[in-house]
Amino acid sequence: MKTKFKIEYLPMLAAFTAKDDVRDYLKGFHIKPHPEKGVVLTATDGHCLVTIHDEDGFSDGEYIYPITKELVKAANKKHSLPLQNIMINDGVAMITSIYDIIDSFTTFEALDPQHRKLITHIEFISPLDALYPNAANLFKSRFSEENSKPTSTIGMNVDLLSRLSKLKHSKFQGAVLHISEKGALIAVMGLKKEIVAVIMPMRMNEEDRALPADFVFLAGHQRADQKNESPSETATAAEQPSAA
Repeated sequence: MKTKFKIEYLPMLAAFTAKDDVRDYLKGFHIKPHPEKGVVLTATDGHCLVTIHDEDGFSDGEYIYPITKELVKAANKKHSLPLQNIMINDGVAMITSIYDIIDSFTTFEALDPQHRKLITHIEFISPLDALYPNAANLFKSRFSEENSKPTSTIGMNVDLLSRLSKLKHSKFQGAVLHISEKGALIAVMGLKKEIVAVIMPMRMNEEDRALPADFVFLAGHQRADQKNESPSETATAAEQPSAA
């Protein structure tokens, strides 16, 4: 069992895993080889999901690994070494600057002294014996072009929305947002669009969808000659430059 992926993706996966759930496999992340290059990493708690394509990653099979607090803490810790990867090799997880040695060792003791200095965290880890949810089927059945239609109003759990902030890339913090016909929010992020997150919507009735117009049309400063204008007229007037 040999796996390698970029360290920056671990906190992202951790933000989307279940915290208190009887299903152990949802407390971890799924990794599988990409058919062309790298690996595909997926994490979900049933309400939101993130899937990541690490083009430089490696896995010799399909596994579900738990995410421990210690591993996430070590991944977020600032080090003097240029941390690059998390390597999981036959039950041992390591945070390391070693890039391409995954096929040449099985234990920490098997490393030469120079390579040992490049490891900043090590712990035992065992893959979970379970079947992970089929995220690919979710995209095919719900978010295909045939099923994508515009929707005007959606409801979102703000706690789930806040998880998108965990997906910020160090060099690119923007996101392209899509809304499915059913109101699910899809965020595409990353320098290479390698991060895709899905947040399921809240159920809403017509009353919940209505805009609270009793006060929002009074927001901001209005001149005396605008008080009797409609909101659209007020907005148009506000966009015009004032006379000197």
